[in-house]
Amino acid sequence: MADTRHASKFQHERRQVRKLALQILCQADVQGDDFLVELWPLFLAQADADDTVRQAADGMARQAWDYHGVADEQISRLTPQWSLSRLAVVDRNVLRLALWELAHQSDVPPKVVLNEAIELAREFSTEESTRFVNGVLDAALKERAPQTG
Repeated sequence: MADTRHASKFQHERRQVRKLALQILCQADVQGDDFLVELWPLFLAQADADDTVRQAADGMARQAWDYHGVADEQISRLTPQWSLSRLAVVDRNVLRLALWELAHQSDVPPKVVLNEAIELAREFSTEESTRFVNGVLDAALKERAPQTG
């Protein structure tokens, strides 16, 4: 029973980290360099989260933002009918976060990353976005399968 509670608390905390990281990525995407240089620390300090979640979200968002060029290339390749700029800000950043996580968080099963991305899209975007995010990430996983198999 204690293991189940610990796992549930960890999953809840990890979800909170992802939510805050997504919010940071969306702000960085919309506001650009000014946010990155001046406003990121203020945004993080004002977040309604405990210090552990804030620190983890800061690290996750910074790493995902550093990776976004690679993620954007992959998104563009997997969605040739959409230009990156036409994607909703939330959808674009859910995908960036999930693609970074797939590439760099080997301790998180790909199915969990996919499910969490869909939940973020459901919470912060639209029902249509959940299908879109699912389709893009499913294609990304299929693309990776030969490399990891």
